[in-house]
Amino acid sequence: MSHLSYEGQSKVSYCLECSEKHGATAKVFMREALQRVEACSCTDSDGVLEKVRGVIEELSGMENDTQTTENQKVTALNSLARDIRKEIFALKAEVGGASIEDLRGIKEKIDTLVEQVYEVRKTEDCPSCKVKVEAEAKAEEPQEEKPDYSEYGKSVSEARQALIEEIRRARGE
Repeated sequence: MSHLSYEGQSKVSYCLECSEKHGATAKVFMREALQRVEACSCTDSDGVLEKVRGVIEELSGMENDTQTTENQKVTALNSLARDIRKEIFALKAEVGGASIEDLRGIKEKIDTLVEQVYEVRKTEDCPSCKVKVEAEAKAEEPQEEKPDYSEYGKSVSEARQALIEEIRRARGE
């Protein structure tokens, strides 16, 4: 595939690369939108709307890029990006209808989305991370109880000791 970033890159890796880019850009746009809101105390200024609309564009790009694979974790990222974009629309944030609290809530969701992209990348696209994740998963699995060998052979040992003592008494020792 000629659109991949490097030779041998998997489709999932490419989706995650694009998700990182779109998510990080959306995060920056949302941070800048909030900075502008705080500077002018209004959510409908041209500068704020420009940044919120940029967030929508990036989330839309992320949605588009993550619908090309059947990986469940990538599909979950797609759903989350879509939900955030739909929330922005429902709040009318891109036309100035959202409050500063609404915008802060959107920023928190975008921050969470970006963190989830990194977590998915660890489990899907990082060989050394996969080893660590697999080891952690194995550690979390219920471990089979190890037998208690402290009692193993105890009765035989006690019987042998009793026999030795009986023989000693019979000899007069």
